[in-house]
Amino acid sequence: MIFSGRVALITGAGSAQGIGFATARLLAQQGSKIAITSTTERIQERGRELAAEGADVFAFTADLRDPARTCVLVQEVLARYGRLDILVNNAGMTQVGSPAETASQPLAELSEEQWDYGIAINLKTAFNITKAVLPFMLTANYGRIVNVSSVTGPIVSNPRETAYSAAKAGMVGLTRSLALEVARRGITVNAVAPGWIETASSTGHEIVAGKNTPVGRPGRSDEVAAAIAFLAAESASYITGQLIIVDGGNSIQEYKGPPDLYY
Repeated sequence: MIFSGRVALITGAGSAQGIGFATARLLAQQGSKIAITSTTERIQERGRELAAEGADVFAFTADLRDPARTCVLVQEVLARYGRLDILVNNAGMTQVGSPAETASQPLAELSEEQWDYGIAINLKTAFNITKAVLPFMLTANYGRIVNVSSVTGPIVSNPRETAYSAAKAGMVGLTRSLALEVARRGITVNAVAPGWIETASSTGHEIVAGKNTPVGRPGRSDEVAAAIAFLAAESASYITGQLIIVDGGNSIQEYKGPPDLYY
């Protein structure tokens, strides 16, 4: 996976322990120029960290729910680098600036505003940035789009996660339809579906769930980043419209309790 001369835009890269930042770091290590974005100014800290490691990085604050701000982001990236080869749609789950907006409750108690918010941050953000980037990829007859979905929605789900599940399942639908639209234009569109990945936002019960996967531990952000980088590589040119599950085998096991009680 050599990315020399390529330019990658990674959204949702504000957390130092998150999948977005791990992906940006890996692509930079492989030679790509990097643009990163998140909704808060902490993205500038991530930019300084990558620059200290030798990366050519551009950090930009943007709420991707706003189509106008999203277009400004893309214009700024193109003004700096003159091209945009790779888009990693990682933004979603929650926004640090609005943590109370992320609802986790039964559908019967979920307000329309909470539903709209969940769909917006997890699906509309991907739509907005993809729509803004796509014309330049079509002109170049080249592009790699990797959407960070989840096992929650497309594969499995949990109670009180209807909006999140619907949005992440929707991202897979977006992936497949767009893959067909642009397949003859040198552009691939794929998705990854992380399972229990240990990040700064992981709760105690999520860590326990990760320990009950077949691998016996939660995943790491860099392990998801490796799958993203594979799909973003020029050599992955015959893979499109696919969903790669990164969950330590959790989705294929029927029994999900403590392994010593079954295995």
